[in-house]
Amino acid sequence: MRKSYARNIGIAVVLAACLASGAPGAAAEKINTSYISVSPGSSSVIWVAKDARIFEKYGLDATIIFISGSVRGIQAILAGEIPIGEGGGPGLASAKLAGGDVVAIAGNVNVLPYYLVAQPSIKRPEELRGKIGGNHIAGTTAEFALRVGLKKLGIDPSKDVNLRVIGGTMDRMIALQKGIVNFTVATEPGKAMAEKLGFPTIVDLAAMQIPFPQNGVYTSTRFIREHPDTVRRYMRAYVEAIHFYKTHKEETIKISQKYSRLEDRKAQEETWEWHTKYIPNAPYPPIDGYQLILQDMAEKNPKAAQANAKDYVDLRFVKELEDSGFIKNLYGK
Repeated sequence: MRKSYARNIGIAVVLAACLASGAPGAAAEKINTSYISVSPGSSSVIWVAKDARIFEKYGLDATIIFISGSVRGIQAILAGEIPIGEGGGPGLASAKLAGGDVVAIAGNVNVLPYYLVAQPSIKRPEELRGKIGGNHIAGTTAEFALRVGLKKLGIDPSKDVNLRVIGGTMDRMIALQKGIVNFTVATEPGKAMAEKLGFPTIVDLAAMQIPFPQNGVYTSTRFIREHPDTVRRYMRAYVEAIHFYKTHKEETIKISQKYSRLEDRKAQEETWEWHTKYIPNAPYPPIDGYQLILQDMAEKNPKAAQANAKDYVDLRFVKELEDSGFIKNLYGK
């Protein structure tokens, strides 16, 4: 009887250890997480974490939900509908300045990864003056990118051009094709789509290496405080998914085709190559990128001028993975 009791205690200890570590065979924790774009690219890391069963590896039964646009992604986190998910820097900055409990724990693409594409009659950036530009809704990364990009070119977005709110990438491409707008902004897959339709790239904003939190992982300080282990396991899965994305090209493109519904192999390959180059192995959220956003917002919101960009990020989770050798071991370096 004592042996049976000891054996049962031993089994219980092993099970408890498995549950605590997220090891295979443990009861997976159900969690909702979100991605903000159906275009292949930075959101693909979430798709990979799900379909390559990397979330499962770390004890997470993740349901991935599409929420269109970075602003809505942040709103879902603020509402408590999504405990951890994707969003964009401008949305975070606006929410936090308004008193919202949201913080960046990872940065996926930390430069402004956009291009200005236009109708063939427009040959040079200065010819954008007086033209109609297709924009996304206020607060989105695309909207911010278009305004900042124009400023970098010496063009005042409020005076020198007429910007119209059109919507997401597909909507802007359709507006460009129908002649509703003369130019717009696009990420790598959107650029490939535009060029295929006959609309050339006028300005490569990505080449300017403008620091910017284009896409990242966000959560609330409350969730971090109450569920630190969940956040840590999520970040392990996310960082490993970045490694998978970079080192398993064919599998990644197949997963990307499934979620994006873009079968164009050339566009998928170009997008994969671009993101392989720009997504960091250690995805720290970029403090300098948030500082750029706050500086831009300070023109209309005095609170932004007093804000500290360091309060908008929590670096500890990526730092733990880097300091422990987790990231180094993934890449064999």
